[in-house]
Amino acid sequence: MDCSDQISFFQVFATLRVRENMGDGHNFRQLKEAILAHSQAQDWEIARKEWSLVRVATADEPETCPCGHFPILEICTIANQITGHRIDVGNRCVKRFLGVRSDLIFAAIKRIQSNIEKSLNGDAIVFFHQCGVLNNWEYSFLQDTMRLRQLTLAQKVKRQSINEKVIAAVAKRGFHG
Repeated sequence: MDCSDQISFFQVFATLRVRENMGDGHNFRQLKEAILAHSQAQDWEIARKEWSLVRVATADEPETCPCGHFPILEICTIANQITGHRIDVGNRCVKRFLGVRSDLIFAAIKRIQSNIEKSLNGDAIVFFHQCGVLNNWEYSFLQDTMRLRQLTLAQKVKRQSINEKVIAAVAKRGFHG
């Protein structure tokens, strides 16, 4: 299932004034050139709206973001809804330049990796459902139990099973929204 056209929740593109060189290894001009090269629009404000978050993964080996920042371990694949191009970028660039809160998704992943009984947050639940990792029943179940601290044994088992499914999808970089 291609979720690139369904991530409207994650496509809240804040109008950001971004300096050409962000410091700490993030080069806006370099990222902008990479994004524009794979976009139909050549105006940055329009071109960046062509892109959406379609996959998150944790890298086995450090990678380099198109902005030049190294190392990145939290990889966000963004897809252009018009051209079909995909680019892997760092978590911070998705947040800073596209306004997508992938940091909340990665926080949820880390939480369930450290404690399989914990709940995903709302951002992660919506994202993984839209990308086809979670089915409709799992989506509803996670929403219904997200804030519950005391689960029945059956609910705990089901939450753990769903969390293992999410962890496996992210770990193998195998789901492609």
